Amino acid sequence: MSEFEEVCYTREGAIEKAIEMEKESFDVYRKAYEMVEDKRARELVKELALEELEHKYTLEKAFLEEEIALHEAGMEEGPSMELTVLLQIKSLDEDATSQDVMIYAIHEEKRSVDFYGKMAQACVGAPMEAMFRRLQQDEGKHLASLEELYESIYMPEM
Repeated sequence: MSEFEEVCYTREGAIEKAIEMEKESFDVYRKAYEMVEDKRARELVKELALEELEHKYTLEKAFLEEEIALHEAGMEEGPSMELTVLLQIKSLDEDATSQDVMIYAIHEEKRSVDFYGKMAQACVGAPMEAMFRRLQQDEGKHLASLEELYESIYMPEM
């Protein structure tokens, strides 16, 4: 069995699963914020953490509302640079560098993009499909932002 089950959850189950994902992402960014030293990276991680909190809050409100209102996405994200294929993830411990934190965050966003994509696919035609597509799009923007920043800091000659 893969990390993400190929099922469409009940509305409540889907919302719970999404809340769990947002909480995990926030925890990663909170930890990254405390560890990263580069000013641009620190600001981006803070912004992403706040967006994950906004997603979580919106999803929690969805338990009491008929429709889930997610903020407008704004500009489309560019294609992923597929850095998760190139960069090996390491656990974040007291010896982690700012670069390790950035790599970890990139992998976390890729995991979120994949999770919401699988949830949307499993829920085709169900009311939760649009919510998962929207969350996948938001997380894709986070991934693109992190990859661009990583490239500018750690791969400037490329």
